[in-house]
Amino acid sequence: MSENNNCLTLEASLKSLNAVHDFILKKAAKAGLSRKKINNLLLAVEEVYVNITNYAYPNDKGKVSIYFSMDEKNVTLHIKDEGVPFNPLQAPEPDLASSLKERRVGGLGIFLVRKLINDVRYERDKQYNVLTLTLCREKVERDE
Repeated sequence: MSENNNCLTLEASLKSLNAVHDFILKKAAKAGLSRKKINNLLLAVEEVYVNITNYAYPNDKGKVSIYFSMDEKNVTLHIKDEGVPFNPLQAPEPDLASSLKERRVGGLGIFLVRKLINDVRYERDKQYNVLTLTLCREKVERDE
């Protein structure tokens, strides 16, 4: 695991989830996010990170890098891996109207991320999957 001021790089392993959590907590506190926004960010990043650990590297272990930046209005995270190319934003919307027995397994994670984060974008940059999460720093009445 390596961490510089605004980047955390680690092995894509569930063993590293606590380090991811600590990194996000530290950066979110520095950004002055509300408790609710911190929780939303933690949950969204955890969902993305766990999916990378489970699916991005089917034959071996790989790395994940999380880049943090902020400006006056937003906190932005770029989550980058060299795993199998996968755009989670192309996943079909989950069928929330059906009963649990009728629903297919999976698909709720990216749906949840999109509900918690103001803007979610994907790009394939050479050999990297890059998922960008942008969360508004401003206090919104419905949020607090």
